[in-house]
Amino acid sequence: MDINKIIEDLIDTFLKAGELSLSLREKGLKKEIKPDNTPVSNGDLEVNKFITKKISKITPDIPIISEETSDNKDNTQLKDFWLVDPIDGTYDYINDLEEFTINAGLIINNRPIAGLINAPC
Repeated sequence: MDINKIIEDLIDTFLKAGELSLSLREKGLKKEIKPDNTPVSNGDLEVNKFITKKISKITPDIPIISEETSDNKDNTQLKDFWLVDPIDGTYDYINDLEEFTINAGLIINNRPIAGLINAPC
């Protein structure tokens, strides 16, 4: 597994995810409250879909755990996985503030080995 190539292949995706997040916010976000009493927006969900689709294409054998989906969240046996938070700082994101990021970390053998962070603002 060439970690540098994987990350390089995802840089453009994360830049485009940032553009997508801002575009969706400009159009007006639909906000909801999740069962854990935290906010989520259609921007969170769309960015999540955009990022996870590309990650799955590049690394199809590595499962994804995302804050915005239930897939793999209860699987405590995973040693290799992606950990994704499509919009970290949803409160700021939905309130037109600048303090939010788009994040993913690659965990191999239960250790973080690489990650991507985009602060679109």
